[in-house]
Amino acid sequence: MSQALIDTVLPRLTDRIHQVMTQQGVPGVSVGIVRDQELLWSGGFGYADLASSRAMDADTIFGIASITKTFTATAIMQLRDKDKLALDEQVTKYIPEAKKVRCRHGSIRDLTLRRLMTHRTGLVGETPTGHWSNMTFPSRAEIIAMLPKIEVVFETDATFKYNNLAFVLLGEVIARVSRRSYRDYIRRQILEPLGMESSGFDVSNPRNATGYMPERYQDAPAIAPDPPTNGYIAAAGLRSCVTDLAKWISLQLRGGADGGAPQVLSAKSLSEMHRISFVEPGWLAGYGLCWMASRFGENIYMHHGGSVPGFLSMVAFNKPHKLGVIVLTNKQGNVASGTIAFEALEMLVGEVKKEISAPASTPAPENLKPLLGRYTGLPAFGALFHIEWRRGGLHLVIPPDPYLVPLPPVAMIATDKPNVFIVREGRFAGEPLIFEFDADGNVAGFQLTALGGHLQKTD
Repeated sequence: MSQALIDTVLPRLTDRIHQVMTQQGVPGVSVGIVRDQELLWSGGFGYADLASSRAMDADTIFGIASITKTFTATAIMQLRDKDKLALDEQVTKYIPEAKKVRCRHGSIRDLTLRRLMTHRTGLVGETPTGHWSNMTFPSRAEIIAMLPKIEVVFETDATFKYNNLAFVLLGEVIARVSRRSYRDYIRRQILEPLGMESSGFDVSNPRNATGYMPERYQDAPAIAPDPPTNGYIAAAGLRSCVTDLAKWISLQLRGGADGGAPQVLSAKSLSEMHRISFVEPGWLAGYGLCWMASRFGENIYMHHGGSVPGFLSMVAFNKPHKLGVIVLTNKQGNVASGTIAFEALEMLVGEVKKEISAPASTPAPENLKPLLGRYTGLPAFGALFHIEWRRGGLHLVIPPDPYLVPLPPVAMIATDKPNVFIVREGRFAGEPLIFEFDADGNVAGFQLTALGGHLQKTD
């Protein structure tokens, strides 16, 4: 099934990648497609280095810039789970020097770790060092020393205000709480356990892609500067490749310990990071604990991108269908990585939905067929339910109603009692649905605790 998915999507995707590269003058692109715990397919397009004509591939290393923030946030969650810190504590508890930050709005008490992780502090987004222009990033010590010059310039929680400085501070929290350097913590607690052997913070590596600057008026772009990020390491310093980032996406798609795969963070905490806390007007974008979400029609994709001179990157995934895409490019100033990633996911999810909606050939087992049908009762609820056999399982279904928000069928989990099932999700999640029988052994109806009464089988 997975190979058929790739075979169906790949011709369209390849054509689109070549089209975007030509339109935007991108020297090279490395792409990976993940389904659950497997890197299904990876491919390189164009060149990792133009001068030598070195080809791009899945092991080519890029600066992944702000995707680093997802690792920083994961480290914070690890320390939280070990009771080393609390998300709603003030940052000043861990960095006392932050008490000197000036508050044009609110109070220093509003600067919590959670708000740093969700870009809701109102802090000025950068240190006043001009590092994105002069390419000289300040050190940890220099950043701490300039905290008295830093201001909260916007009301806390009022808006999403993307903030590199917030993640610089989170990196300092990790270092102080763990009593080891940020880079050492990430390497030992995340990269090594996940087998991300090619990922790290070193600038020099023979497998690095050469990064290029935007160039509108000639085919040969200039080579981008590639300085160490120094004190900005926790915001933008990580380097990685498609092969390694596939493992990062697979972690996000795990619901728990999966066949012995390393977890590094509990399924509960991963879900907490993915849970949307804030949405934009129109509900087309939302924000979790560092991870962002975008809605394309009925599909929602979690994602994070990154941009530093010479590199533009995107990782994105769809949790319901356990699909993910990695796109790494070696030219800054374009939108190729996001364009390719989201269009690829739309293609993949569209094909998977076709698989799901295809008629199932497996009939309901004989012992369950008597349960299928229409159930009604409880006028106060206007309750009408179907019990249906869909996609190889028993489902509780609320038929379409012009006055109700449409709800998807909900799976029912069998128990050791043949007449008792547990509703898996939705309003009735976790509650027992108990079928009742008349004196002749025929199904009379069912009871569901949340409805507070009996529904009668009518056909």
